[in-house]
Amino acid sequence: MRKTILTKDVLISREIEYMIETGMFGEGDKLPSERLLADQFDVQRGTIRNALQLLIDRGLIEARDRSGYYVAASRIRFDKDQYNSRRNIIKQSGKKAFVKLLSFEKTIIPEKVLEKAEEMSAEDNSVRSELSPDVHVYRIMRLRFVDGEPIAIERTNIQCDLTPDLKEEDVHDRSIYKMLNDKYGIKMKRAYTRITAVYANGLESELLNIDMKKPVMRYEGIVFDSEGRLIEYYDDILLKEKVEFFSNEVDI
Repeated sequence: MRKTILTKDVLISREIEYMIETGMFGEGDKLPSERLLADQFDVQRGTIRNALQLLIDRGLIEARDRSGYYVAASRIRFDKDQYNSRRNIIKQSGKKAFVKLLSFEKTIIPEKVLEKAEEMSAEDNSVRSELSPDVHVYRIMRLRFVDGEPIAIERTNIQCDLTPDLKEEDVHDRSIYKMLNDKYGIKMKRAYTRITAVYANGLESELLNIDMKKPVMRYEGIVFDSEGRLIEYYDDILLKEKVEFFSNEVDI
């Protein structure tokens, strides 16, 4: 069996991670300088810099210009199998959230939504893909903030026929799923999701205040209601250091 060799920077990153997990350094605390850490671990500063970069890549710490390294705020955890309001989840984590509506328009359903719906209905008889290429959707783009900082671009497509008279105020700084339930009696039941790593484009980097081509998380999915109707297709971009998704589903 091939053995995995742990380099010094990996080992040091794990030691610092343990210090954070055990409360030696709390959220927002400043870490010792590169020089002090190099002396503490008896290594070159370059090795420390690599170890710290590993922690930055995982979202555990952040580097601040001319200030040093700080323990990052804990990530917000979303259950990808539940349709809970993101606002409520963020609030439960002790953070403040609001959503800014960027665009709201009526357009033809994207071709990839039709393809995805047909694929899903072929695999599951409980969902229906009775959609034609001329079906119209409300295309909604919102920017989600947590504690005053943008963390996600939310791009949603909702069928017009199922949500007549949908207005901008219905989706401005509100939970879309709660609004669909309250206004139209639509209850979400099932979703098919996919999470991938992509690079931020020009618009995404501008909205999220990050460097262009920075790695971000793409979270897309098709959502069906309790009657098996396709209600929503979403395609979100999130900062991977700010959020994480988990699932409680178990395949038997």
